[in-house]
Amino acid sequence: MTETVEQPAPLAASARSAPVALLATSGGVAAFVSAALIWVCRLWEPGVQYVSQLGATAMPTAPLFNTALLLLAIAAVLVDRSLVVRGGGYRVGWPIATTLLVCGLCFGVASVVTCSPGCPIPFTQGALPQDLIHISFAVLGFVLAIIAMGQVAAIRRRPWMRAASVITLVAVGITSFTGAMIALFRGDTVLGGNLEFTAATLAIAWFGVFGLQVAADERRSRSVGTPHASG
Repeated sequence: MTETVEQPAPLAASARSAPVALLATSGGVAAFVSAALIWVCRLWEPGVQYVSQLGATAMPTAPLFNTALLLLAIAAVLVDRSLVVRGGGYRVGWPIATTLLVCGLCFGVASVVTCSPGCPIPFTQGALPQDLIHISFAVLGFVLAIIAMGQVAAIRRRPWMRAASVITLVAVGITSFTGAMIALFRGDTVLGGNLEFTAATLAIAWFGVFGLQVAADERRSRSVGTPHASG
């Protein structure tokens, strides 16, 4: 007859929670570093009006900016992986992890396929196919980030994160829409650029806060032995 040795419950729970907390924390930190690097680029080239221009071909800020964009992609995927490992509790309509994964992949493509010099609007004079690819994936990634905010805002048992997501969602939506309209109708490019940088910073900071919140939520649930909820 074989003897089964059971691992103590608190130790087992701690071991299971470690990968989740590490992934989520790493993702949160990567997002904050990404935001910091983008602002370093912004201060380096203060005359640049729109975010993607910092990573355009031949720009001195391009290597650093595209590294920041890649870090954001990595942040989204790390938080996505933490949610997958953790299991239930982060699903609204479909898994939030799925939204974050596709979002991260979009930013990853945008970090590799950059704008041409000046980052012209697609289908305008001087625009190249790479401009269409970069802007399409960057915009889709941004939209998916907003969708993820909306999903998190619908998770009722996390009131403070819900409130933060709603506030960020509204702020990002207003600033990005206003900035896009200014750019589309050739308005005040300085104002439009500042609004775009504000929207991007808020969205990236949200990734950071959410990643750290997932890590804290995991540690708390494991420390008290609370099973993961399914909604």
